[in-house]
Amino acid sequence: MTKRKWKYCEIIVFIVLITTSGWLWYSHSRQEVRLSGEVAERKELEESLRAKEKQIDFYFHKVNELIQTSEDQLVWDMLESEEYKNILKEYSEHYGVLSEYKIPKTETIEGLRYKVKESSNYGYNLLPKYYGWTEALNNIDTKEFRYLNTLYNEHFGDAIPTEVISGTMEELIDIVNRSVKEGRDLLPEYYRY
Repeated sequence: MTKRKWKYCEIIVFIVLITTSGWLWYSHSRQEVRLSGEVAERKELEESLRAKEKQIDFYFHKVNELIQTSEDQLVWDMLESEEYKNILKEYSEHYGVLSEYKIPKTETIEGLRYKVKESSNYGYNLLPKYYGWTEALNNIDTKEFRYLNTLYNEHFGDAIPTEVISGTMEELIDIVNRSVKEGRDLLPEYYRY
């Protein structure tokens, strides 16, 4: 019987050794697969970042080239030039008067020329989209807007904040009239500023 017990013990030890070695091999190979997957992901991420850095460098150099070539040609530096007057003339033929106060201080003469030509090519005034003008802001020079601004100033002690106004002139008139009627400034609530 002892011989039989030893044989069972040997078989059990053999099974335990095989199971343990199988488990060790499996866990080790699984870890290698996981690590190789992480390495592959890390490598792919690094390549992606390098590509993005190259792209950013390219655009950075392009922008610097544009700035260097047009640095001294800002619209606000050239208000008296023939070049600017020709651009205004072309714009006014299609869309009316363009006030220099509506042009951003960072706009170049070449950029303005391009936007005006593109507008005339499309047959649609694209400057409001480029510069973020709204219909209400296009009417700032009108008597209607000045009256509305005066009314707002009388009741709330401040001018209409044109930098945050969006939408149509009709909406602006409506909201100012409702503000006066209710006795509280509804512009911040309506325009979310």
